[in-house]
Amino acid sequence: MNNISWQDIRKVILDFLQQRLANNSNYKSETAKLEKAKEAGDLVAVNEAQQKLDELAKRFDFETWMEDAAIRRISWLLIATHIAKGVHPSSKACNANYNTQIKPNNLNNLVSSATVNTLPFDASGAAALDIFGLLNQVVKNDITILQLIINNHPAVQEALSDDKNKSTLYLENFQQLLRDNWSDAQASELNKQIFWPNSEETYLSQHENNYRLLIPLHPSALCHLVYQKVQTRFSEENKNARELRKKKDVEYQSYFSFHDLAVVKLGGSNAQNASQLIGSQMGRNFLLPSMPPKFQKPQFPSITNFQETIFNSSFQYYCRYGFKLLFDTVEAKKNIFVVRNNRKEAFFVILTLILKFVAHIQMTKRAGWSRESSLNLTQQLWLDPKRVMLDGETDFKIRYEQSDWQQELEKQFAFWIQTILKEKFKNFKQQFADPEFSEWRREFNAAVKASQRKREGIF
Repeated sequence: MNNISWQDIRKVILDFLQQRLANNSNYKSETAKLEKAKEAGDLVAVNEAQQKLDELAKRFDFETWMEDAAIRRISWLLIATHIAKGVHPSSKACNANYNTQIKPNNLNNLVSSATVNTLPFDASGAAALDIFGLLNQVVKNDITILQLIINNHPAVQEALSDDKNKSTLYLENFQQLLRDNWSDAQASELNKQIFWPNSEETYLSQHENNYRLLIPLHPSALCHLVYQKVQTRFSEENKNARELRKKKDVEYQSYFSFHDLAVVKLGGSNAQNASQLIGSQMGRNFLLPSMPPKFQKPQFPSITNFQETIFNSSFQYYCRYGFKLLFDTVEAKKNIFVVRNNRKEAFFVILTLILKFVAHIQMTKRAGWSRESSLNLTQQLWLDPKRVMLDGETDFKIRYEQSDWQQELEKQFAFWIQTILKEKFKNFKQQFADPEFSEWRREFNAAVKASQRKREGIF
């Protein structure tokens, strides 16, 4: 950067203006008219065309163009990284230049504008974007005029004008483009507005003004980098790498592939009205998949601190397949072997699921968790056996070692089955009396003994 002189910068500016003149549609049209007039020998038409070309050339004269751009039209230009017009093309809200902000260093798990080491500059103001084009001209070694201005390179000022006073004013105006004017911050009714609480307790507070009003701006610089990254899927290198996967006995190469992309168009019919970068993308901005996480349904029902028993409706749903089989046997008209066998199978399914649930609770929950629950003591003894090893749980240990609580469990299980069947079959609920109650207790007792023989550790 030190080997850049003001002559280098001036040459870049002159070349830029010459190219702008050559690409001007009116200049091209008048040049074509001039050539035709010369061929036809029409001196009047030649003079008219030449006069218009001279007038156009004056507009692109170095001193003339620089004065018009750096004094009059520069007020139409806004350079930033976050553009309000990206939210709505008619917004007149302030923009933000994140490149001039202090970047946080504690956002390692988030993707944001702070993730990128260098953000490209963007600009809005369609009638003055040629000024932004000049500032982005490369002088040497990929160093632009804009970068020289940011770094206060001493050669810039002299390159802007032969008049020292003018060059000083031009440089100040260009430097002002890079500053955020938050002393006169302006919002727009066309932008989104979000009330954000100052603290977690804000929603409980009766005080006013406990919220901040946030006005999101479109991060056009970051979105442009994402756009360029996604567009690499169409590069020749990426295409060739994709083609290699169809061939045998070749060394495969990695390639980019983006799935489930959506496109949102910004800026209206003329995207350049929003900003330079949005215009270069023809208004297209890629949206990466942003879908809610797929939560896996818990395998086991949860135990709240307020429930007094695990034998409730959610536990019935957990054992629903066993209960469906049990309901079918109750509805069966004949008491034949198949029906009786299905009843046995139904209780086997229900009790297997119950013991599986209990094993899960005993293994995954910390010792003593039941002290914070409202479960009856019998179920606390059953579900939290490791509590006997804790200090201050002598009574709990004595009660656990007595083992008579297992008989109480049988009654609770049988009462649960009885209640469900009476609710399901109200027309003949009188059939679910003491004999059936005793049978359901025996089913539970048999499952307990089978578990103890297998030494599953549940009882």
